[in-house]
Amino acid sequence: MANTDLIILGMIYLVPSHGYQLKKNIKESFGNPYFKLNNNVLYPTLAKFEQKGFIEGKTVAGGNTNKKVYHITEKGREKLLEMVAEPVEPDIDGFDFSVHAVFFDLIPKESRVKIIKPLYESKLQMYKESLEKKEKYGTNILPISFAVLEYGIKGLERDLEFYKKLMEME
Repeated sequence: MANTDLIILGMIYLVPSHGYQLKKNIKESFGNPYFKLNNNVLYPTLAKFEQKGFIEGKTVAGGNTNKKVYHITEKGREKLLEMVAEPVEPDIDGFDFSVHAVFFDLIPKESRVKIIKPLYESKLQMYKESLEKKEKYGTNILPISFAVLEYGIKGLERDLEFYKKLMEME
């Protein structure tokens, strides 16, 4: 649920929107097939954020209906920065990290590095272990198993390069 809160609040920060537009923007920006934002989650979250003073809804006339457009408040911006700076646990598809990374421009470099470094070190350990397996077993394993190992190594190299780049950016 923390990711959902971060996504919703972050998207309102980037583009003040009404519920339907917000849902559309989120789908376009976070096109992860495993992340589905339905109205049963979106609207209670918006109500919760409004009650806590993180966002403010302003009704605007539009077409046949009035729409409530949500804007982030200063308190909401502070909460957003706090959420972006929270540590991220490694996950299988990297989605949790990606959600945070989308908003890394909002936090200082040292906060960003503090989030990324443990993930980098974890991937680096996995990379070293994979290289050891490759060296130990070489081509003495089944061809498809060897191809999968090499594929994993290339993915780890890509991830390490990406994490390193994010830590070095100003």
